[in-house]
Amino acid sequence: MKKSLFSLTFLGCLLPGISEATCQRVDGTGYLTTSLIEEGYTAKSWEGACDTCNGNLGLPSVVQISTSSNFMPSGTLLASSTASFIQGSARVAYTQNQILFRCLLSDADSIYEMYATNGDNAYTGQYTADEVEGSYYSVAKNVAYRLTNTTTGEFYSRYWKSRKLTTDDWVQDSTYIYVPASAFSGVTIELFRIDSTSYYVYSGTSDSVGYSQPNGYIAFKGTGVSNNVTEGADSLSYYEGIAPYWPGAYGMYNNVRFVRGAVCSVKDYPSVVSLPSISASSLKSGATSEQTFSISLQCEDAAVSSISSSSATSSANVAMGFLVNQSTAVTAATNLGLVTSNGGLTHLLDTNYGSSGVASGVGIKIYDESGTALNLLTSTTPATGNTGGWYAYKDLTTSQGDSTDGITTYTGNFTASLEAISGETVTAGSVNAQLQVVVSFQ
Repeated sequence: MKKSLFSLTFLGCLLPGISEATCQRVDGTGYLTTSLIEEGYTAKSWEGACDTCNGNLGLPSVVQISTSSNFMPSGTLLASSTASFIQGSARVAYTQNQILFRCLLSDADSIYEMYATNGDNAYTGQYTADEVEGSYYSVAKNVAYRLTNTTTGEFYSRYWKSRKLTTDDWVQDSTYIYVPASAFSGVTIELFRIDSTSYYVYSGTSDSVGYSQPNGYIAFKGTGVSNNVTEGADSLSYYEGIAPYWPGAYGMYNNVRFVRGAVCSVKDYPSVVSLPSISASSLKSGATSEQTFSISLQCEDAAVSSISSSSATSSANVAMGFLVNQSTAVTAATNLGLVTSNGGLTHLLDTNYGSSGVASGVGIKIYDESGTALNLLTSTTPATGNTGGWYAYKDLTTSQGDSTDGITTYTGNFTASLEAISGETVTAGSVNAQLQVVVSFQ
């Protein structure tokens, strides 16, 4: 039998730089030049926008929801916060000069930040909540959320929006464009009470968000990357590049607890409490400078006054406190040992304590109507009790007996007292301190 022999010849050529035809994800310093590293830029492994990879957006750890639409009508803002991309978009925070992507110089006109809600999920960005402009149903019953891109000022939508990156956003050399984490936008998140209950996961008295789907994403779009993620495309169906080429996931997973029940809100408070002038020598000898002030609350008649944690009870318990909301004052008081076992403070110090011209060795104590000194909150973390700065609201206020439509006014009288701090040297100067009145479920 005659054999037929076939000779196959394969012809081809190696195209220089073919591996560089697309933008590249940067996850190590091997992508960086020595000069770039010397300028302070870094690169390391990063996760991308996986379901559980969101950072902390800075929302209150407890978000309270009234069960009454009369007390808390549709559109009421429950909580809000603004987070940078660096801190809020990833479980492991980025650094400002961390390089995330590398592209060729020829790609300069086609590099974008893309952003959208989680369009394929009913509870994190698929369905709009018409009661509040730009909002979507959330995992919590009666709660809608809204995301705003802090650079463009535009609301997130289920349909992709774009922000073109420019030379102001990146660093480059003679060959490449390097896109750092600082190029990407932060987000403002707002939570609103709505009447509609079409979509939700949680409806209990106390629900910690263990639902892991993010509420919004930031995707990177460049040559060969996230090709079908385009302006106006529906994120329900167009999500090429997730998760490796999407550097940001914004969400509430593991960071927020929703508590619902009868609530209180702050009705009236003084914006300024002026203390009479007093000499340093008088303070050293034990004298004080005092001024009284009042706080009024509006509470649903069914509100439960308690400092117990609602996660361990069948009711949503309401407490109040005075929050020291200036970090310098908190740090200074902590350094002086003016802190309780549960993290509360015994004294309120000047906002710029330790600076030139500011009185030192003195602090302000807050007393209730019976003359008992109150501990002050350093955070809104619930269930820390009196030593942490929380007090059952009826322990500090008195009903005014004016119940109307199931709502009653409660008023508390307090005294602010400027005093010498035991063991500290008193020096003359100004005192300017700030407190915030807080009412919250526990």
